[in-house]
Amino acid sequence: MLARLHAALTAFLISIGLMHPVAPIYQGYGEGEYVLTAPQIPGTLESLNVARGQTVHKGDPLFTLEHAQETASLQQTVAQAAGAEANLDDLLKAKRKPEIDTLLAKRDEARAGLALAETNYARDAEQIKIKAISQAVFDRDKAALDAAHAYLAEAEANLANSRLSTGRDDAIRAAAATFEADKAAIAAAQWRLDQKVVTAPADAFVFDTLARAGEFIPAGQAVVSLLPSANIKARFFVPELELALVPAGTKVTIRCDGCAETIPAHVTYVSPQAEYSPPELYNRDQRARMLFMVEATPDEKPELLHPGQPIDVETTAKKDKQADEQ
Repeated sequence: MLARLHAALTAFLISIGLMHPVAPIYQGYGEGEYVLTAPQIPGTLESLNVARGQTVHKGDPLFTLEHAQETASLQQTVAQAAGAEANLDDLLKAKRKPEIDTLLAKRDEARAGLALAETNYARDAEQIKIKAISQAVFDRDKAALDAAHAYLAEAEANLANSRLSTGRDDAIRAAAATFEADKAAIAAAQWRLDQKVVTAPADAFVFDTLARAGEFIPAGQAVVSLLPSANIKARFFVPELELALVPAGTKVTIRCDGCAETIPAHVTYVSPQAEYSPPELYNRDQRARMLFMVEATPDEKPELLHPGQPIDVETTAKKDKQADEQ
């Protein structure tokens, strides 16, 4: 009740010109959203590559788990894929050159035989007219000509087939499917091996290490706690009557005792629910008041702000209003 009367009196005095608006200052503290890095596959912690307090960059290795089994599995799948690829290549290949040379010779032989049969048949056709040969001889040479045509057709067909793949279509499709499955197995084995080395997801401060080399780490158990600078923010508390001064997007200034300079920031979240003054705020004027929690993200130099550090947050909302009136 006293707070409401004070706010109302202050507004009245400002309206009649007896008091100038001042920028409100709110108490709060630094806050950080930590990133807990954990393996997706269990294993024994082989090496811890970072120490608490260190700064890491995106992609830097944080820790490595024992990976002998994953390495052997990858080598096995690579060998299997190589065998499947060789089998597919063999089915897709044509006959070897010596085999093709033999078929070429048989085709040339068939051509020569056909030429001879055609000559004999042409001669017999003339001689049969004058009865110089018997009908049996003529019929025999006609049959020889037909056989020569068939033999050449067979030789040419065999030669054409020799230039095609040696496997049947079904066998080729099966071999291709096996090869694709082995390639997928390689990708899966490589992924499992890659999971044994966990790297930093972003530039960050190593807040803590939660395990030591030699410990067994279940899947999902955190090993390193990181604090990226983008996850640092200010959390402060605003009375209900002044809540309209700090909507989302409002520009604010953060001050702290240990900061060499002020930190510009903007409001990113306003709690919809009131709460009592948190125990971090020891100012007597704040203890019994209902406040709304507000969060602001630094626009620059977030590394100057530390989680748990007491801060003052100032908004220029009233100053801007006074400037507009003037």
